[in-house]
Amino acid sequence: MRIRNTLLLAASAFVLLACSKGLDGTYKDELGIQKYEFQRDGTVYISTMGITKESTYVVEDNKVKISDQGDTTIYDLNTDGTIKGPLGMVLKPSQP
Repeated sequence: MRIRNTLLLAASAFVLLACSKGLDGTYKDELGIQKYEFQRDGTVYISTMGITKESTYVVEDNKVKISDQGDTTIYDLNTDGTIKGPLGMVLKPSQP
């Protein structure tokens, strides 16, 4: 019963995320080196070791496409709410 509830909750979160216009919240890698702060307006602030840059993003077909100065990097939006990036980096939602 607990597994079923967990799966239903994860599926519901994924559907809500997939249906929304964008992400909203902070995601970090496991080591805490990278932090992505997604705003609902399509802006993302990417911080790496104390340096922050502003980029734009869109969510399409379970992909997060982050663009900066004409370059676009495509990340996978996983069903568990994490985001998989280049070289296997996994971003997890950060708890306040």
